Amino acid sequence: MRARFAAAAAALAVASAFGCAGRNPPPNAPPPAPPAGGTPAPAAAPAPAAAPTEARLLELEDRRAFDGGVLSAAASDPSPETRARAALALGRIGDERAVPLLRGLAGDSSAEVRRQAAFAAGILGDTALVAALAPLLADSDAAVAAQAAWALSVLERPEAAEALLGALSRAASDRRPPLLRALWRYATPEAANALLAHAADSDPQARAAALYALARKPQEASRAALAAALADPGTDEDTAALCARALGILARPESIAPLWNSVDASGTRAPVRTASLLALAAALEKTPGSSLLEDAPPRLVALSRDTNPNIGVPALALLRWAAADREGFRRLWSVASSGRGRRQQVALTASMAGLGERSRDLVDASMASADPFLRATVAESLAFLPAADADARRTRLAADPEVVVRLRVLEGLRTPADVTRNRGLVDAALSDSDPGVQAAAVAALGQLEDPASLSEIRDAVTRSGSATPAAPDVAIEAIAAAEAHGSEPAAREIVDAAYRHPSVLVSRLARRSLVKKFGADPSAHPWRTYDAKSPEEYAGAAALERESALPVVRIETERGTLVLRLLPREAPLTVRNFLTLARRGYFDGVRIHRVAPGFVVQDGDPTGTGNGGPGYEIRDELNTTPYETGTVGMALAGPDTGGSQWFVTMAPEPHLDGAYTVFGRVIAGMEIAGRIEQGDRIVRVAVPPERAP
Repeated sequence: MRARFAAAAAALAVASAFGCAGRNPPPNAPPPAPPAGGTPAPAAAPAPAAAPTEARLLELEDRRAFDGGVLSAAASDPSPETRARAALALGRIGDERAVPLLRGLAGDSSAEVRRQAAFAAGILGDTALVAALAPLLADSDAAVAAQAAWALSVLERPEAAEALLGALSRAASDRRPPLLRALWRYATPEAANALLAHAADSDPQARAAALYALARKPQEASRAALAAALADPGTDEDTAALCARALGILARPESIAPLWNSVDASGTRAPVRTASLLALAAALEKTPGSSLLEDAPPRLVALSRDTNPNIGVPALALLRWAAADREGFRRLWSVASSGRGRRQQVALTASMAGLGERSRDLVDASMASADPFLRATVAESLAFLPAADADARRTRLAADPEVVVRLRVLEGLRTPADVTRNRGLVDAALSDSDPGVQAAAVAALGQLEDPASLSEIRDAVTRSGSATPAAPDVAIEAIAAAEAHGSEPAAREIVDAAYRHPSVLVSRLARRSLVKKFGADPSAHPWRTYDAKSPEEYAGAAALERESALPVVRIETERGTLVLRLLPREAPLTVRNFLTLARRGYFDGVRIHRVAPGFVVQDGDPTGTGNGGPGYEIRDELNTTPYETGTVGMALAGPDTGGSQWFVTMAPEPHLDGAYTVFGRVIAGMEIAGRIEQGDRIVRVAVPPERAP
């Protein structure tokens, strides 16, 4: 399944580390699932006499089945714990019929029930709940108010922004940080003015929250405040790193000097230096004619030798703009021609970008390499060569026996002109033996404005549904392409075809698109539900939740060992799936296929392409646990597409909250995680033995 969280680094081979701006992070997904015989959502049943068991709620969540009787009984149970659990289930199941129940739970006498109802409203994503959430901003319980602010941010409605701004104007100082942070999704002048008013707040938490919101979706009006915060040694390192990232997104020539100062200063903290290196690359990429400062090349050469990959790898990528410097050129050529691993790949991309056609000998030598990941790097970076040179080499690489190479050929087609010139190989890729390559071909066709290409995508969806097994990859990518062409009648036809797909996952994603993007009548498009697992599996997951000792896992890598504590109370089915795979030895010897400096380390794909997985999908178990440094989450290519790929965050990442299942935390070895380089391998994953039933 094609990854969205783990977007490829086209120009610099490290740009994915720059953040999750655009289509969703961390983290990609499993390959084809076997066909599942889904059934229509059941009609509401009479309320049972007793509250449902945890196993029953887990089953409904896992099937994405809305059983009105069971859920109503749980939502009205005398126990606040049961009502809070019901609220979470209503959000996870994701059916709009949950709205009336969540409205009621938002006014519950229990603070924990109200908090879970606010979270559920956010993950359900139904804007009809804005009115129920707004009063919670003034809740007597601070945790409830903070969760409501998060949910109103997620819903992204003008009336939600008004509620947040109004609450901010009345809030006591200790209530402001979550309100400020929640404004990041609202790139309006009113939100920017409110945030700028707190960008120099005397309260460090309020200041950090305001700067976070300004930096996540930066506007030109905030550039001076962001640059000032970056230069201020009193700014905490996570906030300063975000400010650097924001300056890279804004990509103004005036930002190059402050970013370089942040790189070059002797006292710069490592996370801030990493972010500044990445931001410099982004700014230079987006401002043709800009250049590094004169004294930069020697310093970059030195930084490119840093043993910390979060410094060395971005510095190598930045040497692209120092290829005319003798020492910069020598360093790049040396690593690209005789280095190894990720650093060689990054140096090769930087050489191709900096030298253009003068890198042809290096390119051809790399194409002859026995290393498929080096050949894949060439495939992905051919846009830096003249079109004729690039297209001739694409034709050769498109026939490569390795999936990762064929995949990167298609991902390297960055413009409609590239796709048009290489239309033959794109059309051929629609029949590739690998579903991920087929999906990449669909993504390439989606760049074109030609209505005929939409018909070709629709036909690809239909073919994918008749394949054995019916892989979801093509249809998922086709839905994204259709949404980008929403005004075309043929775009709706693509999503209609996906709704009829035999994969329940695909049908549900298409149903969501039809209702939210194409204005379809929800009643005319009932949700399909997944088949149930065995009762023993749900009972086992419920028992795992109740265990007093949380499972501890040791991830032994070539660089050292990470120790994780798993969180079955927050995500029992996800934890059970991870432990099952680990006990099978699934992760042992697997290549760590993604390291995004300062962001995530990601693993769990035996193919090393970013598309691989166990051959099935698991449902998301979104929960209120925040993404802090060392949080372990499930990587996705869309809702409910997890399987085996997981990631560890290298810094706090609040924008991932409620979007990716949190199922563990690193409790030892974060310094090891910081030394891991993309392409390193996991030696083994040691887990506690399975308990006897």
